[in-house]
Amino acid sequence: MLFDLHPKEDRKELFGRDKEIDYAISQLLSKNWLTIGGQREIGKTSLMKVVMNEMKKNYGFKGIYVNLRGVRNLSSLLKVILSEINNSKPSFKVTVKLNFIVGSAGIELKRGAKVVNSLIELFNSIEEDAVIGLDEVQEVSQASRQFLEVLGNVFASNPKVRFVFSGSYIGVIRALSNPSSSSPLHGRPPVLLNLRPFDEGTSRDFLRRGMEELNISFDKEDEVVKRLDGVVGWLTLFGNFYAVRKMSFETSMSSTIEEGKKIMIDEFKHFLEGKSNKRLYTTIMSVLKVVNAWKDVKRGVEIKLGNVDDKELSLALESLLNNNFIEKRKEGVYEIVDPILREIDYDKL
Repeated sequence: MLFDLHPKEDRKELFGRDKEIDYAISQLLSKNWLTIGGQREIGKTSLMKVVMNEMKKNYGFKGIYVNLRGVRNLSSLLKVILSEINNSKPSFKVTVKLNFIVGSAGIELKRGAKVVNSLIELFNSIEEDAVIGLDEVQEVSQASRQFLEVLGNVFASNPKVRFVFSGSYIGVIRALSNPSSSSPLHGRPPVLLNLRPFDEGTSRDFLRRGMEELNISFDKEDEVVKRLDGVVGWLTLFGNFYAVRKMSFETSMSSTIEEGKKIMIDEFKHFLEGKSNKRLYTTIMSVLKVVNAWKDVKRGVEIKLGNVDDKELSLALESLLNNNFIEKRKEGVYEIVDPILREIDYDKL
């Protein structure tokens, strides 16, 4: 059902992404790794799960999906990878020797084993064609150098393993897909597949198809698309409220915006964690709802906060850009593109 709020896992459930699915599969079969980028609620997780299931169903791959939300270091990453491998059905064929023991509960880490060496050994010990999906990969950005070292070693040592990454943080996506000359992945970058919002026609078709599945008569596609744009997560949420929960059009729209705001406020607060100048970021987002040119943004920010250093403002804008909260339309022009992000009152955060 198109208006099911869970991530899609079957190709038949994923609307409007056939070209992306085929491209992703062709790259993985060619032994390239893959990075799925794009703004929040655009369908990255669904695409990853569908592609992985297609690889398992049609090409005999083993596979595990790992959501890295809250996984900030390689030790935590190793634990969740081990858990997924031990619980996978059918089981992985893995031959480990140095840093692990194999018991009744599966593969266990030896006491005192080094995390980086253990991750490298674990991935390199996979003996069958396998695809490993790491979702929300920006969460391990604090350990990005060691993470890249692990990936570089595995790429060079075990061609049976293919990774699929996804994330909203452009900085990590860039480090993966366009590695610098000093990066362990230099010369072997994953292919970048950047998901974009649906265009107006595809958005209308999505709503129409979803309503037809539930035998709902509906003629306000244009109004929904105008308000929610082509962000599939928000279109799905609206469809669920209207066609599944049988709310009125007005209530469905207002509920979509309110629930969407909760999701994006949580995302924005997560982004602000550990930042010393939170007020600068919230003020920039508030100002960007009104003006877009750099000089106008600076003027608006300074009206609220007083003098702001040009470099500090530019770095904050770059950070918001890297985290897909804003887009750069042209040099010196920034915009909040997600319709729900434009609804948030940042002065109250």
